[in-house]
Amino acid sequence: MTQRSPGRLLSEHAGIVEAPLDEVRDVLLTVPTGRLRGADIPLVIGLQGSQGVIISGGPGTFTAQVAGVTLTVDVDREADWVQARGQWWWCGRFQLEEHPEGTLVRQQTYNLATGPIARLVPFTVGRGNRTNGRRALTRVLAVLTEDHGWQTRLLPG
Repeated sequence: MTQRSPGRLLSEHAGIVEAPLDEVRDVLLTVPTGRLRGADIPLVIGLQGSQGVIISGGPGTFTAQVAGVTLTVDVDREADWVQARGQWWWCGRFQLEEHPEGTLVRQQTYNLATGPIARLVPFTVGRGNRTNGRRALTRVLAVLTEDHGWQTRLLPG
């Protein structure tokens, strides 16, 4: 299933988790199935408040029902990434890499649109992708600190 990139990269943010790659991988790349709420929802899907999520499928590709929207969640443990794809243009990926201080986590937002409409995405539905991607990574790093006690930090950029 290894896939370099699912589309055109719109934005990328990075942070450090002061924990071994194997441990971070077990948290970020695990996608449970069933009716999930709260902390059981995979981090790649984001905060859903009291909203429940239904996830089926696996082990590499899952379907998630989130507030009436269907997302496809892909996991590639060999390539160390998990991504959620939704609607017609969006893909958010968390890519993990070994780092001298622990694990580097990259949050990447991709434009999946094709044809002439793909050029319009950054100026229309995708215009908030940079802010939203940074917010998603900040939230994931905060959860890793709160739930696992790992020191984390957002890198500039």
